[in-house]
Amino acid sequence: MSRRLHAIVLHGVFILSGISALIYQLVWQRALLTIYGSNVESVAMVVAAFLAGLGIGSIAGGWISKSSRAPLVLLFGLAELGVGAYGLISLKLFDAVGAHTSVQSHGLITGALVFLLVFLPTLLMGATLPLLVAHQVRDTAHVGESVSRLYFVNTLGAALGSFIAAHWLLGSFGMSGTTRIAACLNATAALIVLLVLRKPPSETTNDGAPAVSTACEIPFRTALQWSALSGFLALSWEIIWSRVFNFASASKAPVFGYMLGSYLLGLALGSLLSPRILKQGGELRGKLARWVAISSVGGFLVAPLTAEAACYLSWELGYLFVIFAGALIGLTFPLLCHAAIPAGNDTGSQLSKLYLANIIGSGAGSLLTGFLFMEWMSLHALSYALLFVSLLWVKNIAPGRENKVLTAKVLAATGLFVGSFVWLYEKLQYKHEFQGSMRFAQTIESRHGVITVDTSNAVYGNGAYDGMIGTKLEPKAWLVRPYFLSAVRDRIENVLVIGVASGSWTQILVNHPQVKKVTAIELSHGYLDLIRARPEVASLLTNPKLELVIDDGRRWLRQHPEARFDAIVMNTTHHWREFASALLSREFLTEVKAHLTPEGIAFWNCTESQRAARTGMEVFPETMMVMNHCLASNAPLEPDRDRWRKILAEYHIDGKPVVPADQIEDVLDFLKGEALPAPGDMWHWCRRPAMEAAWGDAKIITDDNLGHEYP
Repeated sequence: MSRRLHAIVLHGVFILSGISALIYQLVWQRALLTIYGSNVESVAMVVAAFLAGLGIGSIAGGWISKSSRAPLVLLFGLAELGVGAYGLISLKLFDAVGAHTSVQSHGLITGALVFLLVFLPTLLMGATLPLLVAHQVRDTAHVGESVSRLYFVNTLGAALGSFIAAHWLLGSFGMSGTTRIAACLNATAALIVLLVLRKPPSETTNDGAPAVSTACEIPFRTALQWSALSGFLALSWEIIWSRVFNFASASKAPVFGYMLGSYLLGLALGSLLSPRILKQGGELRGKLARWVAISSVGGFLVAPLTAEAACYLSWELGYLFVIFAGALIGLTFPLLCHAAIPAGNDTGSQLSKLYLANIIGSGAGSLLTGFLFMEWMSLHALSYALLFVSLLWVKNIAPGRENKVLTAKVLAATGLFVGSFVWLYEKLQYKHEFQGSMRFAQTIESRHGVITVDTSNAVYGNGAYDGMIGTKLEPKAWLVRPYFLSAVRDRIENVLVIGVASGSWTQILVNHPQVKKVTAIELSHGYLDLIRARPEVASLLTNPKLELVIDDGRRWLRQHPEARFDAIVMNTTHHWREFASALLSREFLTEVKAHLTPEGIAFWNCTESQRAARTGMEVFPETMMVMNHCLASNAPLEPDRDRWRKILAEYHIDGKPVVPADQIEDVLDFLKGEALPAPGDMWHWCRRPAMEAAWGDAKIITDDNLGHEYP
């Protein structure tokens, strides 16, 4: 096979490798969060575990590549085969390990378990780049060109994998089917390498002689530090953009895949452009300084430009801004490699060290920015902090006069958008309806996300409606739902609430005349700041009957297998939002069922999803619909008007009756509206036969198919 054809086929194989790698990342990250919890700590540990495996794999690949006799291409093929084999068993392995460890796992233990679960495949993935770069440098004797081309095709494959998984695979095939497809891609890549590329190309540019070492413009130790800083900034910008797009979309699950795919596509394009910059000649340090300065401006402007696009056109245009900023950031690594690594037999080993430094920086970005800085700083302040760090880096790279010029240009470019951060979240939430007078009454930012409250007391979590602040029961009001529990049970003493949000429902339940204890699980502590500031619910936090826990609800249930409750209540988020299926799936409802007393009831919001209601019928023998909520139990459910009247008459919150005595009968008239709730006409309740007749054929929601999250 000719050298040119050999390179084309090899690059095609590396694209397949990149596609499968990102598919695995998205699937495994979701699977592990289902097991160990979807709170910020778990997210950070999963990302760090992935990066750690890639970094160690890079070192291993670099060490192997130092041997001039090592069959680098064949080793790459074997690595792909190993990743595919692991992919086929990965989800079953995760479930088996999770079933035995998630109950005891906390903090560093969780991180260690996740690392062990993803270590082998990420080790093999991380080894592939230095192996192939060393192979290419043997042939071309040009480090920058080899790194840029291979980094381009692999990152392009990763971008495609992210887009395909988010837009098609996960929705059509579920997690298990998607991993099988990724394993097939690995097997295809391995077979092509092992069968077609067994022999080296028939001709080479340097007659098979080892590449000649060339002088470097940047000391390798300095390059290591800069590579780590580059990774830190790149991952930090990604975290900021993820928050922007998550908020703008109201937390739609595919959006992260689209944003990540856009970023990776940008990185790939930047890597592709880097050889052209290298061919222009001139000092590499100066070029590196200029592109670091430009990329910092690009990263900074993504958030405000996306907000402006949301107001006047469409927030989805933000993906184009991410691609552009990613392309600028993608120039850095190939330039740094060419400036610090000489062409020679040690190229792969040195590249692996730079790659490891980049990954360490990325891991630091995930842990520090995502876990710490997002807790202390607003999105606005954090963006300026990253810009400031970038300018310090530019100052370290560029000569004095050029540094001053670059700094002035960066400040001038970003200064034009200073004011756009002031109403950033208002623009992203209201979009075309935004007007200059629109302001949130309260905005709370933390590492868990963004909580906003408008002037009507409506609460939004990450851009999606979370409910109203208030506890007063009025006739024909949506708030009848938490009070309805007393209509079907005359003994409710121990209650579990999963998801506190504004605190309204928890305030209602903790003041129930019969309730002795309420255990409330909330993922985001930001809601506590909201509750403290609102007189309608502020007393909740001092109520002696309340035990409030900041944790993932699913993980808490697994860690307390002995706990039993008379009622488990979940005013669950919209069925189409990211991670919604984790609270609507058959597996989770089965876990809920196991924590009920013999006559205990489960009550969760289906948000008008027929599949969510059908899943409840699959798990529980007794069900009924109460507006958009499914009420389920192992014991019969039958509303009792007299019992409900008695409880409502005794119901007080903060010393005031929840409903005036002369309006109780009007509230009780809800029981006359027995009919199947329907979109646009939810003011009804119905028994199980009506549910079965209407929704008996709907597809159930499972942890594997992810419900409505992906189209």
